[in-house]
Amino acid sequence: MNDFNALPPPSREEVSARWKSLVFGDLSREAAHAWTVPWVEGPGDTDYPDPLVLTALQFLHGFDLSVDPQHPGLVRHGQGIAWCRSIKDISDEFSRWQANCSVYDSDPQLWRQSMLKRARSFIEAERASSRQDGE
Repeated sequence: MNDFNALPPPSREEVSARWKSLVFGDLSREAAHAWTVPWVEGPGDTDYPDPLVLTALQFLHGFDLSVDPQHPGLVRHGQGIAWCRSIKDISDEFSRWQANCSVYDSDPQLWRQSMLKRARSFIEAERASSRQDGE
């Protein structure tokens, strides 16, 4: 039996260090994924005092996704045949995450409002697209 609640959430510094290790080739994609499993695949009742930690864990969890050229519609963890994200993509995403951390640190409330606004815009765009597809 796995006790996912035994581990407290990692710190921002811990996820940042893992992400850097992945970018620099000191950590495999599969190892980064495995490290995130207790938090990303756990029961979901872990309290994340820093929402940017959860975001980083979700990214690290998915950087090992790959596509099998024999089954192009199938995406899997850890297959390593054709990675969905290049190391440059992972590095660029790390830079965006760091910038997002700076915005959050300067004004957490404004950051939350901005994220809600972006989510609502995305949902509205999806609804509009669905309505157009249905016509």
